[in-house]
Amino acid sequence: MTKEQRKVREREEMRNLILQNAALLIAEEGIEKLSIRKIAEKIEYSPGIIYHYFKGKEEIIENYLQQKYTDMLSELQSVQQEVQQELPPDTLLKRSLEKFIRMSLYMGVEYRNVMLNDTPAVLSYTAVLFRGAAQERKAIGMLCQGLHRFEAQKNRQEAFVELTAQVIWSAAFGLIMRLLVEKDLPDDQVEALISCHLDSMVAIASR
Repeated sequence: MTKEQRKVREREEMRNLILQNAALLIAEEGIEKLSIRKIAEKIEYSPGIIYHYFKGKEEIIENYLQQKYTDMLSELQSVQQEVQQELPPDTLLKRSLEKFIRMSLYMGVEYRNVMLNDTPAVLSYTAVLFRGAAQERKAIGMLCQGLHRFEAQKNRQEAFVELTAQVIWSAAFGLIMRLLVEKDLPDDQVEALISCHLDSMVAIASR
């Protein structure tokens, strides 16, 4: 390994260390309370060192969100690939939504901290209710692709399909948030709510 290659590797390792500890702090306290000072204390370095690797807190948050967004998309895309198995559109929608709901519940507080944050850096990844979201947000785009397979949606205008996808996504988001807040619900109630939600979303897509 050359000296230059070693420097590149060491720089990447330090960036990863900073991001990993930033993620821990976000999970514990939320994005709004993240600071360079807290990250520095966590990794036992001076705050000045962090500025050698990131321009500031906003860049750290942006990198964190990019990774979380990529992880979520990978999970959702694994479900979308089942289209190749000629799954009926209602089955595909149910599986995709269920995957999204259970993955979000598993992330727990971390998911809530990210999705309820309204800073510009966060919204540049999480905002999905604007016109043209299907082109700019892969999650909404994938949902629209699945909706197009429903007979009722095939001849709809793109704008209408996008609106339907946004409504379905928002309904799932609302259920996830309530389940994260009301975390002492019995398992059978949680399962009943998820099942009812999935059936209701198929009904919306089929109308």
